[in-house]
Amino acid sequence: MPQANVFRWRDGAGWLILSGGDDPNSADSTEIEAETLARLAPGDPLAYIWAAGNVEDADERLTALEELGAPTGFLVDIMTEDDETLRRQLSEAALIVLGDGPDGAQLRSSLLGAALDGISAAYERGAVILGVGSGSAVLGGFLGEKDGLKWVERAIIQPHYELEASAAALRAQLANHPEAYGLGIGTGSALALGPQGEVAAWGKKQITVALGSKIA
Repeated sequence: MPQANVFRWRDGAGWLILSGGDDPNSADSTEIEAETLARLAPGDPLAYIWAAGNVEDADERLTALEELGAPTGFLVDIMTEDDETLRRQLSEAALIVLGDGPDGAQLRSSLLGAALDGISAAYERGAVILGVGSGSAVLGGFLGEKDGLKWVERAIIQPHYELEASAAALRAQLANHPEAYGLGIGTGSALALGPQGEVAAWGKKQITVALGSKIA
């Protein structure tokens, strides 16, 4: 796994972008997405996974990305699509967006299996994975009372961190998982993790790290 200070993340030739979430038409969101698009290999499509939210918001976000110069994109319903199609569509994507929404637990459970197989294959060959809000939270080591996908080892990723409720939720999770660390990402901010150990903050750059009491 690549490592920089406390951060350790999944091996692969692609970039992992953790966004705190935002209005898709805001200046900060535009900056984050422009930086993301600059790291794409040409020729392959964009896949947008919306299981944490709803298809209308996903379609708006996809339109904003295409207007910014993203490759041709499509929405992916990972809850109903057949396994073979999911693996093929996602493994061929240059950019996979894990969209924001109120149901991060549903996103996590729906990703397990064929969808995650396709995402992993794409990332290993160089695709960029952009987690937005709840879509970034599922990539951590823990998600509420369950394990996250563990693409960012030992991290509890909390989007929209400037909100008091979000900060309180992160403190509560660290109390339950003292071996972890908290990664608070503010709205309009993103943390980018690259294949050669690169770490960069984008947008408002509001990134907070809180160590659990038992972290080594």
